[in-house]
Amino acid sequence: MNKRALNGLKAAVHHQKEVCTAGPHEKRLLHALLDNYNSLERPVVNESNPLQLSFGLTLMQIFDVYVKNQLLMTNIWLNKEWNHMNLRWNSSEYGGVRDLRIPPHRLWKPDVLMYNSADERYDGTYTTNIVVRNNGSCFHVPPGIFNSTFQIAIAWFSFDEMKFDTR
Repeated sequence: MNKRALNGLKAAVHHQKEVCTAGPHEKRLLHALLDNYNSLERPVVNESNPLQLSFGLTLMQIFDVYVKNQLLMTNIWLNKEWNHMNLRWNSSEYGGVRDLRIPPHRLWKPDVLMYNSADERYDGTYTTNIVVRNNGSCFHVPPGIFNSTFQIAIAWFSFDEMKFDTR
């Protein structure tokens, strides 16, 4: 990349930073929702009630299949959605703000781990924000690189299983 293109890229990035600051309504809303928030509390009205989680995944790419070691390396996007009773607001009271993007370390989120992970970390996902809508709906789509084990039956290769556990 030449020097002029690099300077143009730096200027664009600098300009982008200035545009991405939160407005007063969003700032006030974030304080109202998160100042007394505890990310360890499961968001249910009654502790004996289960929290319903919608879970799916999108297989983006198969990187490699190691037949001898029975390992599969994939790029997968996890799709998790749940309703959070403590993250609801009237958008008209906050300048029409209907959704927020909040880093996952600030919110309660369901633990989803791959049963047959071959990775030391177990969680191969990358940090992405959780989209929270004013009705309490939380949508989280972390992409990840997953190394998993499975019994390879060559005749049924494309139908083998990867198992996930929600806790």
